[in-house]
Amino acid sequence: MVEKIYCEVCTPSIHLQITMSTNGQIGARESFEARTDYSRICSLLRTALLATRNKDGGWGYAPARRSRIEPTCWVALALGHSAGQPPDVQSLRSWQRQDDWLLDVPGTPPNAAFNALAALTFLQAPSAAALAQPVVNRLIQASGRRFGQNDAVRQDNSIQAWSWVDGTASWVEPTAWCLLALKKIRSRLRSREADERIQAGEQFLFDRVCYDGGWNYGNKEVYGRKLWPYVPTTALALLAMRDHRDHSVVARSLEQLQKDVASERSVVALALTIICLRAYGVETYALEQTVIGLWTLGDRDNLLSTAMMLYALADANRQVAFTV
Repeated sequence: MVEKIYCEVCTPSIHLQITMSTNGQIGARESFEARTDYSRICSLLRTALLATRNKDGGWGYAPARRSRIEPTCWVALALGHSAGQPPDVQSLRSWQRQDDWLLDVPGTPPNAAFNALAALTFLQAPSAAALAQPVVNRLIQASGRRFGQNDAVRQDNSIQAWSWVDGTASWVEPTAWCLLALKKIRSRLRSREADERIQAGEQFLFDRVCYDGGWNYGNKEVYGRKLWPYVPTTALALLAMRDHRDHSVVARSLEQLQKDVASERSVVALALTIICLRAYGVETYALEQTVIGLWTLGDRDNLLSTAMMLYALADANRQVAFTV
């Protein structure tokens, strides 16, 4: 017998009752949709996000907080995606810049991952697609530091993929974001420099994959101890490597992601996994049910996770922003 949890979600204009199975299992899309009104849930999420837009047109990580690049991009993509329209990138058009980089917080170094996300957002708006090129040019020039080999970490430290900020080591997440941006724009404008950076990024991800598949944040082993993969990093890396879906590393990591996500209780991680699995043609019904329940139980003030969830739940056949 499956126990049910009934979660009521209330706003001034919307009242929802969502039924969630505690075992997270569901048999078919029809029975899932019978219990979960997708259109009303997406309407709730859209209402919540539109109500928290800052005066400068952007969004922070929480209501009434400073506008930041990451939540602004995700909200723009989610609102556009769920309405079947290009994202509204007006706030990103006027975002403070430094040498073509978008600055997340004035006075801090440019964040390569967030700039890659901004480029992906521009590319989804035909009227603003040209704005992605200067950002991508900076990403092509950026790279993580090269380090000497040592016994503490058994990996190729000579590979220079992407770091979060200049002058630091390469990491999985910024590498995945930058690969996505370069691969998405490659069909519009191909260059030898971009191809070389894509090759370096892919080499990095192949080198750092965990032994059973999937990715940790930067290393697969430290001081002889094998590290375990994380769900968000694995989902992002798989999105960036989808054009190598037949490679054994990618196939093994896709299997590992589906195992690991069963124990994940983060809206961000589950939303990324749904987006990733849909891009690979894998069913996501149970995960959709689970992420809705998690959001209703306590993540409603997190605008980043709200936007990611909206994007994940919207039209399953149009996961275009992150598909290569």
